[in-house]
Amino acid sequence: MKKDNQSNKLTYIPLDDYQNYYYSNDIDVASTLVCKGYTLVDIVPISHTKATFVFKNHPAITDAVDGFWSSRIEVRPLEFANTRKNLKSRIYAMQKNH
Repeated sequence: MKKDNQSNKLTYIPLDDYQNYYYSNDIDVASTLVCKGYTLVDIVPISHTKATFVFKNHPAITDAVDGFWSSRIEVRPLEFANTRKNLKSRIYAMQKNH
């Protein structure tokens, strides 16, 4: 569930809609995608330390992920580190609220 900032309504985000969303459980992949400008829609907690990152699907997102795993994608190191810290903080804050 994701809260819409404009209407304050909760929106259901399915975890199996691969046509509209891209899902990753890897924080480094998620950090890279955020740095490259892909839209992070939601973070769904799995456990106290793990989460599923839900991105709006894009035709090039799988190429970006492949680029990550084959070391063919470039991101600014400081931006990557700050994004990763931010994602970890969001996961931690979600756990504290439950």
